[in-house]
Order: sequence, then structure tokens, then C-alpha cells
Amino acid sequence: MDDFDWIYMMEKMQNIKLFSRNMIVRGSKEYEIPAQHLELLSCLALHDENMTPLNISKMMGVSKTIISRILDKLIEDGYVNKTKDENDKRSYKINLTELGRDKLNKIYKYYLAPIYILRKELGSKEFTTLMSNIEKANELLKNYDDSAKHNS
Repeated sequence: MDDFDWIYMMEKMQNIKLFSRNMIVRGSKEYEIPAQHLELLSCLALHDENMTPLNISKMMGVSKTIISRILDKLIEDGYVNKTKDENDKRSYKINLTELGRDKLNKIYKYYLAPIYILRKELGSKEFTTLMSNIEKANELLKNYDDSAKHNS
């Protein structure tokens, strides 16, 4: 790895962390659901549901153990259900329930407020550039993380 000025790089890392914290909307009494639970529900809604816990784990970038804990709570609350995979009896698929879909529909504007603000204030072109750069950075870091795992 190139030897960049670590103080400069630390400042940039802190800016990224602050940006990430600013993008996460804290729960309110009206919309009481943890951010990771909402993210999992959103994954199901965006990706045609019928996902396995492993698929969800990879998509969210968290361990299967964490996904299992989140799923237990979401199942208990009635937001998702699980069904045995007919092709692989050891696995199961996760689906949104009507209650889970309703929950998403009621709170998406509240939780997405920071990104709506960015789009409005930056304008379409600058917002698209920002999103493209974030996607590119995520892909670079994912590839770096994957190659580091294979080289260890």
C-alpha cells in the first residue's frame, strides 16, 4: 500500500464516517425499527424476495449470525416469514409479509430523508456523480476485501 500522509488520510476517514452517520436516520417512536432491520426489509423488497440468509448476508455485508438475529426479530414482529427451500431442504427462503411491506411503505420517506436532501441540494448531475463515485468506491473496497481474504 502506498505511504500516504496518515494525518490527511485520517481526516478523510473521519469525513467519511461523519457522512455515514449523517445518512443514518435515528428511529423515532412513530417509526421504531433499527436501521439494519429496515435495510434487510428493503433488500427483500428490492430483490424479488425469496432470498436466503446467505444472500442477505452478502448483500448487507454482515455475518450470517447477525442476519439470523435480525430475522428472528422480524419474524417475531410479523414482518417476514421463512419457507423451506424445495430444492435444498437445509436452506430456507425469506419473504416479506404484507405487514412488512406496509411498514416499509409507511417509513421510507422518513428514513430516506438524508438522500432526498442530497439529491435536492446537489442537483441531479452532481447527485448522480456522487452516487456513481460511492458505488465505484464500494466495488473497489469489496474487491480489495475479497482479494485480501484469498491471500491470507
